[in-house]
Amino acid sequence: MLQPQSKSGASAARPSETPAGAARSGQVPRGERPLLRMCFLSVRAQRIGDEIDWEESAAEQRHLAELGLGLALGLDPTERAELGWERLHELVRRTGALALAQGLVACASCEPAGSAASIDAQLEAVVQQTNAIEEAGGVPLILPLVALSRRRCKEDEYVEVYRTLLARVSGPVLLDWTGPKLRPELLDYFPGKSFERVMALDPTKVRGARFALLDVAREVRLRRELLGRDQLLFTADRAHLARLLLGVNPGQTGAAAPQPARYVEFGGRALALGDFSHALVAGLEGRAEALAQALALLDAGDAEGFLERVSAG
Repeated sequence: MLQPQSKSGASAARPSETPAGAARSGQVPRGERPLLRMCFLSVRAQRIGDEIDWEESAAEQRHLAELGLGLALGLDPTERAELGWERLHELVRRTGALALAQGLVACASCEPAGSAASIDAQLEAVVQQTNAIEEAGGVPLILPLVALSRRRCKEDEYVEVYRTLLARVSGPVLLDWTGPKLRPELLDYFPGKSFERVMALDPTKVRGARFALLDVAREVRLRRELLGRDQLLFTADRAHLARLLLGVNPGQTGAAAPQPARYVEFGGRALALGDFSHALVAGLEGRAEALAQALALLDAGDAEGFLERVSAG
């Protein structure tokens, strides 16, 4: 764990030159300035008809990394269905080989097993993809197992399934909690206190979660609970992105951002941990440059400028 550093000397350019594969080393690279906020943007493969244009895909990925943004692969369920796991795996492998500065997150899903498959079959698919993503140098984002929701499993069943899953992967991983507003089939996913219990199973392996319930109050409450275990929360809420990243309530006036409590290692970088969210979002590729400019303003201590730039972007 690292202690906060002074903001003096912050520049508009975000730090770079750290390979994604450094996530498992446990070492924060020397000479790197910690990131106050990390934003992973969903990026689709560039295609010519049904074929992936590998050169154009790599060029787009490098462009986003040069802006200081991380890459998220496989967030779009339509793309996952169109590409299938084999081609998505190749995309993850090629992207990991680029060793881009801000790192790579890729989705591990149960979809190859089929939505009607058993819990065991879906679990096996997720474990296979998680291990493949780790081998490629990425951080897996473990998507929900639809069978748990379809079978209306109880809180204890969720905890045991995730306990089994985590025992079979190396980490670090992120867990995804997507709600019915985005995926109706996930109604009542993580019932009761199952999410909190799962996140507490192995905090050194589960480094954080992507929260996609689009419920600001709940996100803030869970973010504060994760903070106590040095776990990161990545928001997927585009509507309230600016203030969730800054760390102020959407209805709050002013832009006094909370200071980082400490820094933790993630993806080979030191990330600020505090009463604010990081981001792992889809559908913002067209706003990448505006978001990068906003993050540079926040790095320089200009919270008002950050809010204005994100909102206007």
